[in-house]
Amino acid sequence: MQRASVFALGLSFVLGALADLLAASSAPKRGGTVTLAVSRDMTVMNPLVDTSSTQARIRELMFEPLLGIDLQGNLRPNLAESWEVSPDRRLYTFRLRRGVKFHNDREMTADDVKFAIDYTMNPKNGARGYQELAVVENVTAADKYTLRMHLKRPIPAFLYLLTDIAAFSVIPKGSLEEGVRNPGKFAPGTGPFKFTEWLPQQRIVMTRFDGYWGQKALVEQVVLRVINDITVRFTALRAGDVDMIERAPYEWVKEIAQGKLKGLSFVPAPYAGGRAIEFNVVDPPFDNKKLRLAVAHAIDRKEILDAAYFGFGEVSDQRYPKGHRWYIDGVPAPAYDVSRARNLLREAGYKGEPIEIMGNLGEQAEVEAAVIQSQLRRIGMNVQIRMMDRGAAFEARRKGRYAFKLAGGGSVGPDPVDSYLPIHVCEPDPRRRNQNETGYCDRQMDAWLKEAQAEHDEENLRQLLKKIIAKINDDVPEILIGFTPRFFAMRDFVKGFTTNHEGDFRWWGGGMNYVWLDK
Repeated sequence: MQRASVFALGLSFVLGALADLLAASSAPKRGGTVTLAVSRDMTVMNPLVDTSSTQARIRELMFEPLLGIDLQGNLRPNLAESWEVSPDRRLYTFRLRRGVKFHNDREMTADDVKFAIDYTMNPKNGARGYQELAVVENVTAADKYTLRMHLKRPIPAFLYLLTDIAAFSVIPKGSLEEGVRNPGKFAPGTGPFKFTEWLPQQRIVMTRFDGYWGQKALVEQVVLRVINDITVRFTALRAGDVDMIERAPYEWVKEIAQGKLKGLSFVPAPYAGGRAIEFNVVDPPFDNKKLRLAVAHAIDRKEILDAAYFGFGEVSDQRYPKGHRWYIDGVPAPAYDVSRARNLLREAGYKGEPIEIMGNLGEQAEVEAAVIQSQLRRIGMNVQIRMMDRGAAFEARRKGRYAFKLAGGGSVGPDPVDSYLPIHVCEPDPRRRNQNETGYCDRQMDAWLKEAQAEHDEENLRQLLKKIIAKINDDVPEILIGFTPRFFAMRDFVKGFTTNHEGDFRWWGGGMNYVWLDK
């Protein structure tokens, strides 16, 4: 299916779904339990650690950031009702929403927000938002409902960092102990659902929080059932064992759209699945740049996406899709060239030794890995596939115990610097990696990234990004493959669900707290 028809299909469904919502919005029903089958389990119960991918989507049901963002990229009030920026753009003052309750029924105050930020900024804690908040000089609670954040230098897109829980979510003061990565229980959040139960590799149960300040959940309970295998997940949906699934199989989405599968519907997230290959550039064999370049020239992006995603994917060699505002035209990237790849392989001194590619179990990763293995075999590389459960893969990535791996690789976020900086800036310890999982460290790159972070002029920023992307393509810590949509599929009695471009379970304008059951 061509790109135009894919997105026409998605748009027509969204418009139809919105029409259904408007028609039914006068009488949504309260109560019941909705079961959503998810592809991956959680790994830790620390809301400020590993806030990426499915981890973040699960936690967004329970935890919240200061600000929100709509589908057009506009900033919206959330836990902060309003904000002011000083003329020198270094002091941000937030007026917090009054009456917000944590799940333990304590009222949220500026001291709680300060605690979450200070915890994230402490390098001992391994919080994912450490790099995002590295620009913060200090944070103070001016009074019960006023928070001030002082920056080391002006950051044009600083407010956008505060629109999701990647930077931090608000938790009660004293609810996390310093240096404890997995505390054994969740700190209370402020979201529409509160944590009830976690049975690893089985289910996560959340209950409606009746004290929620915003759109209170309509269902009584959400059960996130962990089903790693995509086919088993869809079979469970068709059998009625679950009500919704994330990451529905692409072949079956086509069947639903064509009306061949009755009683089911779907909701698209058009840019949810950025895909990439990442190298461990610190250790052999991929500390050898020529070997990385050999792989880059051997990769046929379209073949990978066609095989793994039934033609739904869109090739891209940058962290934004082609045609997006922040896709920078005119930047050279290693092109598919088998002859060039073979020459580079010889120059790298490769002698046929086996090299492992690592990926997470489930989904399309096995297909991606198999296609890459086949492509690299064409140039004489002996690649072995190592698929791991998410927890074990997380530890391997953070400690640099891999050769190269499949990874997420893209963004449609409003701040392009945030898409490039955290994963390419130097980190202090290559054996305790945070977001820079490749271990890549280049002082010129660091300087450009920091310069881009402080740039207020859009044209100047575009020129900096052009240099940054060109250097990434030359140094090859990663190979960007492209973007794929993801789909939620559901029984037709599940009403009210919408998602954003990235496929979040909950976002500023909708999600699971709007779901109701028409049965």
